[in-house]
Amino acid sequence: MAIPDDYYARLQVSPDATQTEIKAAFRRLARRYHPDLNPNDPRALEKFRALHEAYEVLTDQVRRQRYDCTGTTEYNGTRPQTAHDFYLRGIQQTLARRYKAALADFDQAIELQPNLAEAYLRRAQVRYILEDDAGVLADCQRLLQFSDTLPQTYYYLGLARYRLGYTESSIAAFTEAIVLEPDDPQAYFQRAVAYEDIQEWDEATTDFQTASMYYQAQGDLEGYHRSCDRIHALRKQRRFKLSTPSRRIVAKRWGLLGQLNRLLFGLLSNPAEELPAIYSHLNQRQALRVGCLLATLALSSFTLGGYMLPFASGATSSNIALGAFWLSGSAAFLSLIMMLAVSRLCLRRHGSWSDDTFIAGATLLPMGIFILISPVAIGIPWLWLLLLCIALHHTLLTLHSGCHQIQHYSVVAATWLTPSLFFTCLSIGYLVWRIWI
Repeated sequence: MAIPDDYYARLQVSPDATQTEIKAAFRRLARRYHPDLNPNDPRALEKFRALHEAYEVLTDQVRRQRYDCTGTTEYNGTRPQTAHDFYLRGIQQTLARRYKAALADFDQAIELQPNLAEAYLRRAQVRYILEDDAGVLADCQRLLQFSDTLPQTYYYLGLARYRLGYTESSIAAFTEAIVLEPDDPQAYFQRAVAYEDIQEWDEATTDFQTASMYYQAQGDLEGYHRSCDRIHALRKQRRFKLSTPSRRIVAKRWGLLGQLNRLLFGLLSNPAEELPAIYSHLNQRQALRVGCLLATLALSSFTLGGYMLPFASGATSSNIALGAFWLSGSAAFLSLIMMLAVSRLCLRRHGSWSDDTFIAGATLLPMGIFILISPVAIGIPWLWLLLLCIALHHTLLTLHSGCHQIQHYSVVAATWLTPSLFFTCLSIGYLVWRIWI
């Protein structure tokens, strides 16, 4: 398919589209044509480059204005006259990596039009490349006098502060950038690097995870894998020498019982957010222990509830031994761990047995609790059916959240794997049950 010459047509937006609409359109199309997702398709690479070119022009006020008037954004003259002429030539110099020439053009553009905010931002970008961090700070401070709603201003302010050694101030700047553009993975990644520098491990892990999620959603697999590698390295580093009283307090707060308590009340109310949030506070050993404890709680609930269920129906005795319930539940738990590990290896994702155990234990918890309260609820059929629907919903949502946000599967892979894994582990548990009885 031929690539449209019109930038608006490339992004499938109208000529009066807002910046927000242009960004949304670019990210939607970029996910489809990103070269990381289409490694063997040269047409996809060509399409992505065309989309990126259109995006760069239409999100730049000066270049968009020139394009709307003339149909081009390049400056073809030999002697620029206006601030916009110097600005456009400066962009061409930047793309050609002639940074000192670009800096001179941006200087001239600012001299001719001191309120040209775009020129300050472009000059800050070039100064950062040239390692003129003091100049970056000056340009960003000047930009803030014009507008405090440009996320790129705070982003480059954070980069310069971090390189100058002002780590906590850089975190504040990256936070402002995230507030203005919550789905920008670069800001999360750089803030995570800064958090790691001051040994705020939990915050760093959370930001790296968020960055990996947005990188993946936008089709940037290089950024996604870079974030995952940092998470892995950070988890190894955190095994876990606490040297200060404040960190001992954090460890005590997020100890095993604290995690279990939060899982019981938080996970059952909002598993999609609580599961990765709790996991981010655990090292590998803690994740393994919490997963085993959750599985023990789920299996105990399943065993006790299943054993009592016949009595709730009016029977005077149960024909099935407690061991049958425990063994079939254990088979489902262990098979789910194995299948999570196999799927992780097949999809070439980072992870460990601790991650698999944690996800499996959390997944079985809602169904275990449902079986535990079934002897009480079975007398009210509509209530029992409602609780069954809630338990199934939370079980599948927990497993999907673990696959997507902890194992870092794509949304599509997690969506298809979740019911498949759950059905298989239930089938194995049922098979063991039938063999027993």
